[in-house]
Formats: sequence, structure tokens, C-alpha cells
Amino acid sequence: MSDPVNGDRPVPVTALLEQAMTWIRDDLYALSDARFPGLRMRHYRLLVMLPPDGERLSRLAAHSGLTKQALAQALAPLEDGGYVEVLPDASDGRARLVRLTDRGREADEAVRGRLDAVERDWARRVGEERYAVARGVLADLAPGPAGSPAAVTVEE
Repeated sequence: MSDPVNGDRPVPVTALLEQAMTWIRDDLYALSDARFPGLRMRHYRLLVMLPPDGERLSRLAAHSGLTKQALAQALAPLEDGGYVEVLPDASDGRARLVRLTDRGREADEAVRGRLDAVERDWARRVGEERYAVARGVLADLAPGPAGSPAAVTVEE
């Protein structure tokens, strides 16, 4: 693949990923405009990360890659908008638990529906098998559950 700006060099994968994310972002912002005013990618990302029973703030920070301060800032509009509630953890009074409200579950379902539609469209466009391979490669390259980056191997 060649690009007039890049000459004969291939377009960097980071540029391709950013183009894909821009398309997804635009679609989710249309969802915000229609049903969930003010929500942005960082908010949707947090909503889909929350398990049904909620998650401790400390674990959510670790899984999201955000500092506790950045997480608190990202959660504030979600709490103010009635998408999440932050409560004391019943199993440990010192810990705080973030849990989806009914409105949060509605937004989570809508986002997941939009993202599923994107994946179905991409699979249709490139073929189910090619898409499954591409998705598998991205999953293999993604950071592990503790947020550590995938191991990089350099061959000499």
C-alpha cells in the first residue's frame, strides 16, 4: 500500500489504527449526541470495563491504566450523569466500589451494540477469516490484565 505523502513506504500501522479509531470515535459521538449527551471515548471505555457487580476503584485504575486522580476525573461526569455510583465496598469499608446504574447499563449495552456492529461490518468487508486473524493478532499484542505491555522480542 502506498500513500502520496509517504511515497513508496507503507503507511505506519499507528496511522492505520488511528484512522480506525477515528471512525469508531465519530460513531460513538453520534451515539452521545442522540442518547448520552456529554459522554466521550474515555467515558465509554470505562463503562464497558465495569463488570456487572462493579469494581473497586483501585482495580479499575490498574486495569484502565489511569492514575487514581485521572480515574476520579473521568468518573465524575459518569457519576453526575447517573451512569455509575461510587459506594463503599461491603467487603472492605476502606475500599470504594464503582457500579453501573440502570442508565449506565443502558449506555453500556448501546456502546457494545455499536462496537459489535463495527466488528460485523469489518468482518463483512474483509472476510470473516481475515478479520478473526486480525482481531486475534491485536488481542495477542494488547497489554495483559495487569497492564503490562506485551513482551517484545528482538531477533539479531
